[in-house]
Amino acid sequence: MTFARLPIEEETYLFDVRMFGQEGFGAIYLIADDRKAIIETGTSWDAARILEAVRAFGLRPGDIDALVVSHIHLDHAGGAGFLLEEMSRARVYVHERGLKHLADPTRLLASAREALGPEESQAFGTMRPIPADRLVAVKEGDRLELGKHVLRFLDSPGHAPHELTILDERTRCMYTGDAAGLYFPGDEILMPIAPAPAFDLGQNLETLQRILALEPKALLFSHYGPHANPKEAIDAMMIAYPAWARVVKDSLASRGPDRVLRQLYDMSCRAAKRYPREFLERRIRTSITGLAAYHERMEHAAPVR
Repeated sequence: MTFARLPIEEETYLFDVRMFGQEGFGAIYLIADDRKAIIETGTSWDAARILEAVRAFGLRPGDIDALVVSHIHLDHAGGAGFLLEEMSRARVYVHERGLKHLADPTRLLASAREALGPEESQAFGTMRPIPADRLVAVKEGDRLELGKHVLRFLDSPGHAPHELTILDERTRCMYTGDAAGLYFPGDEILMPIAPAPAFDLGQNLETLQRILALEPKALLFSHYGPHANPKEAIDAMMIAYPAWARVVKDSLASRGPDRVLRQLYDMSCRAAKRYPREFLERRIRTSITGLAAYHERMEHAAPVR
């Protein structure tokens, strides 16, 4: 298996890394311009498959100039430190708020174990520290020039404070990371993803509005693949995120997590055929935990009267 060309642009390619053993969930993108960039690095478990895909495409790992991570969660940045061992000239581009955690992932790994639990954190893998001279901190408006393609980095908090979305100024396609939720092609499911500990609903909605205002040609989801109708997708997420937050706030304490899970599944996933129910439910459980933590933070932050 290797990278396959996207129909929207002849120099942009997609590799399905089969993250967590599921087809159509982990997208790794390659821009094969004068300088070669890979966007997203998967988990530590995925690094070997990415290297195999690069070689099958006809490149050597040493031909890759840039690894871009949308944020530092383990399913997006976990592979970076392992890939660098063979990608000798590549540097990792990461949000300035996340850089220190890639240099020393100790706290990040501990936080992931606490948020995910032992079984799920095992599936998400680990991280390898990245030397400072292989890291590039990026902020709002910074650009990465690859040749014909120029990537513009946009500060996109909500899912996490270190979240980036990335606009390809040539194609007008937007790499969304997790800022616009999850997309399950074939089943055409659009699902919020709101992880603990730092999800922020208000910021996430502002990020969605900003993506819409930029009028991208397509959304390139990390989970998973291109969506050719950005307005339709963003409009759906603008409804779904507040609706999920409301269900968790109103029902979690009284009805319990299993009944809330069933309600959220029915709201978003009833059309599922390609994707197993258990796989989708694990994604939903992540958001139930994250939304509960968000509501608790908001309650503690509310002014005392």
